[in-house]
Amino acid sequence: MEKSHLIDLKQFEIFYSIEYSSIQELIKYGQIKQISKNTLLIEEGQENENIYFLLKGMAYHFCLCDLSTKRILNVDEKGRFLNEDALYQEKASSSIEVCKNSVLLVIPISTMEKIILEQPLFSKQIHLSLMNKYKENQTLLRYNSYQNSQERLKFYLFYLAKKFGKKQNDQIEIMGDFSVVFLSQLIGAKRETTSRILNQLIDQHFLFYQDKHLVILQPQQNKQKNIYN
Repeated sequence: MEKSHLIDLKQFEIFYSIEYSSIQELIKYGQIKQISKNTLLIEEGQENENIYFLLKGMAYHFCLCDLSTKRILNVDEKGRFLNEDALYQEKASSSIEVCKNSVLLVIPISTMEKIILEQPLFSKQIHLSLMNKYKENQTLLRYNSYQNSQERLKFYLFYLAKKFGKKQNDQIEIMGDFSVVFLSQLIGAKRETTSRILNQLIDQHFLFYQDKHLVILQPQQNKQKNIYN
């Protein structure tokens, strides 16, 4: 991919306020990388050297509760930064994994620091992104403590619907592919448990799930408290 294509950064909302001179800085010092699905991009505790921007694809932040259990903290698609807190701390606070084939803009921290100093409105956007991500992290971790796994999965499905959902009449189609393994990591349950809960929700006509594709059915009739509305 040619670096000149980076001028398309202006299509993303977070770059609306940034001047073209600063975009040229990103073009000069940034690197575009194509990352394969399921690639571990950064590991918790790793030295922070870069900030990542998703030009295409999807990735998620997670922490390890033990050697085998992930807790997903948030999920981001194209047009979002990853690892923004690298601006403020030496080591990564969470791990990041790409969950579908993606294209990333890799930006050295020194370049981002320079642009933020020069562009106060852009700096405000970065701070807002971090604040929203922190709130999201705290909310998802809190709901991981639910004892009722089915209600917990419903909550996470509403979370995915808010971030990636497309409303059509009485349905919400969740754009993207989400495997049972991924959903089990969201709720902190075994794959077999998550699969059983999905089948229960399908039987209850709460959702449609096939080939990793999620559609929530008749959401207005569901009594689940959705704190994301």
